[in-house]
Amino acid sequence: MQGIRKLGKVQDNLVEVSPFVFKGELLLFESVRPDTPDNTHGGRHYLRIRRLPDGRRDVTGPEEFAACPVLSEFGEGYTFGVPFVWNNEIFVYASLGNKPAVDDIHVFHSRTMDNWHHSIAVRGANEQLFNSSVCRAGDRFIMAYESNFSEDWVPFTNRFAESKDLVHWAPIPGAVHGPDRYCACPTLRYVDGTFVIVCLEMPHRDAWWFEEFAATSKDLREWTMSQANPILAPPDDRSEDINNSDIDFCGFGDKTIIYYSWGSQRGDEHLAHAVHDGPEEAFLRAMVG
Repeated sequence: MQGIRKLGKVQDNLVEVSPFVFKGELLLFESVRPDTPDNTHGGRHYLRIRRLPDGRRDVTGPEEFAACPVLSEFGEGYTFGVPFVWNNEIFVYASLGNKPAVDDIHVFHSRTMDNWHHSIAVRGANEQLFNSSVCRAGDRFIMAYESNFSEDWVPFTNRFAESKDLVHWAPIPGAVHGPDRYCACPTLRYVDGTFVIVCLEMPHRDAWWFEEFAATSKDLREWTMSQANPILAPPDDRSEDINNSDIDFCGFGDKTIIYYSWGSQRGDEHLAHAVHDGPEEAFLRAMVG
């Protein structure tokens, strides 16, 4: 997609992260993996929030990233997390790192980042659940969540749920994205009455090559591929190997702060960042066309 400037790697073995704004500060939510270099929980999965430089800007590189203070560590055993802020409260949705046969999406929420309330948000229906993403759409909240629900669907496929309070969720019947192809790591937004979902896809199908593609919908059932695709892709010289995945972004000031992962998609993964010079709404409208 035109207008995105890649800024380089900031850390190894850290993949699922999300920049977000809380009380005016730019923060980063992280799903810490067992092999993340600065894992402080004995090699177990857990969730973490850090403040980017003074809460006022993105980092300049790996050294500054490593120096950013950690504000909260919680959710030991959980991964594939994503934050959402509403009414000065942080809601984090995550699933278990060691997958049971039937999985759930859990919610952790807090106003202080000290004490986290925890409950099940979405109960899996004979499925394992992975990444998720939440947006506000009018008077309700919508969650996209990555599932292996049906043998008739290509892993992975995105299902959807809705909520009025961000704690209690109900799946939306018939709302599905990408059952005919690999569609992973959803990032969901809503702009001008249109849902925008950005997912990891394999555009060459049989080739081990991964790019971020966007699609749009009015009803979460019928989807149209964006003319702006690919949103993010590894360069042909393989300087970012064969994968650009796990994109998430937020508006901050007059810029859109972007984080993503690159690597082999086989365990050699690197966290990187990028920027779009313009507000998040303009970034999304470019995908809608």
